[in-house]
Amino acid sequence: MVLRVLTYNIYLGGAGRLEQISAVLAAARADIIGLTEADDPAVVAALAERLDMAYVWAAGSGQRHIATLSRWPISEWQIFNRPPLTQAALETKIDLPSAPLTIYNIHLLPYLLLPFEIRRWQAAGALLRLIGRRRPGPHLLLGDFNAIAPGDRVLQHRNPPKMRRVMALQLGLIFRLALPRLLNAGYTDCFRTLSPQLDGFTWYPGNPTTRYDYILADADMTQRLTACRVIDDLPLLAQASDHLPLLAEFSFKF
Repeated sequence: MVLRVLTYNIYLGGAGRLEQISAVLAAARADIIGLTEADDPAVVAALAERLDMAYVWAAGSGQRHIATLSRWPISEWQIFNRPPLTQAALETKIDLPSAPLTIYNIHLLPYLLLPFEIRRWQAAGALLRLIGRRRPGPHLLLGDFNAIAPGDRVLQHRNPPKMRRVMALQLGLIFRLALPRLLNAGYTDCFRTLSPQLDGFTWYPGNPTTRYDYILADADMTQRLTACRVIDDLPLLAQASDHLPLLAEFSFKF
């Protein structure tokens, strides 16, 4: 059986865009969905009902909140949202028929400026220590990391003017600290592993410039990885969010 896992930033809670977001998720046919910027719990509840999925919603450290949906039962969950692990990491244990799978749904602080990247580097370290203590077994890290992986391009000249002005504060330099900390700990970047020559931009529809959203697999899940792609071919994507969903597939014998 193929297990389909998706991460999607639904932009400021998704209020007023329930129909579009629901249509995107229905078309993706994912079994597990990690939502970031899931700021409106009513939207999350409505999506879970429409998709006939169990769900957990949890508050982040500020105005940005987080949720995980699953076609399989959710047996345990816990939110981690204290510094340095901000905005949030939502740990969800999902009872697959074969064995539990733990999802760490992550949303880190925005902006590519160096002070924010240092905070994300600290958050990555806190996440690794957390996982080391909790020993979750097979697991995935997914979500909007707001960080850039080694070798990834950022098309800054196509970014909105406000973002170009922000990046001008550090002469357009991109610092890559947070994601290498996770990759060096043994996680696999699912998209980059299967598509080494593609950009995989997840931000934003109509003018993709940056890859902020990732699915990282531990050693067990890496062996099961069969596919990973950015969903960029649905008609309602530009109306649903300012991010594109990222979908990975894993092979299981149930």
